[in-house]
Amino acid sequence: MAYDTLVMEAKDLPEDMMEQAVAFIRFLKMTSQKKETEGISGNSDSFCRSVNPLAEDFIAMSEEFDEIPGCFKEYV
Repeated sequence: MAYDTLVMEAKDLPEDMMEQAVAFIRFLKMTSQKKETEGISGNSDSFCRSVNPLAEDFIAMSEEFDEIPGCFKEYV
């Protein structure tokens, strides 16, 4: 779409709708930048995962995580 078409469509809008249009354009730019940085291409449905998605988060596990729960001890 040409820039003049955007301008032609937007020139008759009231001021409050013009602000909404600008906010939406900024939103579109932000989401397209996020897709590029996350490895998602806009033309396909592929998704690239990061090597360790939880690398930045701390996950605490209890000390008895590897122990067999009491209700299962009779089966072991």
